[in-house]
Amino acid sequence: MTLKTDKTHPSSAAPPGEAGVPAAGDEAALADIPDAELTPAVRRALFPLRAEVEKLRAELAEARRRAQTLESLAYRDPLLGLFNRRAFMRELERAAAMADRYDENACVVFIDIDGMKAVNDAHGHRAGDAALKHVARILAANVRQTDAAARLGGDEFGLILTHTDKAFAQAKAARLAELVAAAPVEAGDAAFAVRISCGVAAIGKGASVDELMELADSAMYEHKRRKSS
Repeated sequence: MTLKTDKTHPSSAAPPGEAGVPAAGDEAALADIPDAELTPAVRRALFPLRAEVEKLRAELAEARRRAQTLESLAYRDPLLGLFNRRAFMRELERAAAMADRYDENACVVFIDIDGMKAVNDAHGHRAGDAALKHVARILAANVRQTDAAARLGGDEFGLILTHTDKAFAQAKAARLAELVAAAPVEAGDAAFAVRISCGVAAIGKGASVDELMELADSAMYEHKRRKSS
């Protein structure tokens, strides 16, 4: 016996004068039951099924919501809402595979906040969290839906820029650094500027994710060294 939720079934009208008998159309049209067998007793027996079906639907919706929450906890940084390192490495492996198979241009950007320890020492860890959130907002607001932004750990961030060559990625990283430095961060009575260093590596054929991370990391430290010299 199957239930069909089409309320336009011709058998949906309950016979008049049947007090206490739910009309078939009020819960479900019964596709596999001949009209002649839709007696008041049958409809009474089937009526509780609607409540059971609605309960199961609600439980399924709740299970899906919980699954989405668990997935978010597994792949999102709890403080910033960006991807975490696990999710970033997954996306980087995917981008590397696409570059290897289809020769698609993409780049990875490694980002580090300059002087984070000094911020924490001078203004406290609340100010440090404010600095992290500031950078995360800038990154999230200035990448495309096809890109990926992540907190890799501590004060380190990563970007995957799809359909992008190295020259464009370097220009993008420079622009992000400008945006981060342009607005002061406020935390309690403190207001301070945040600056970042960025390194870019092109995702090419045959490159492993470990090699890409090392290249981007080295480029970031070179950028930091040039600024301090």
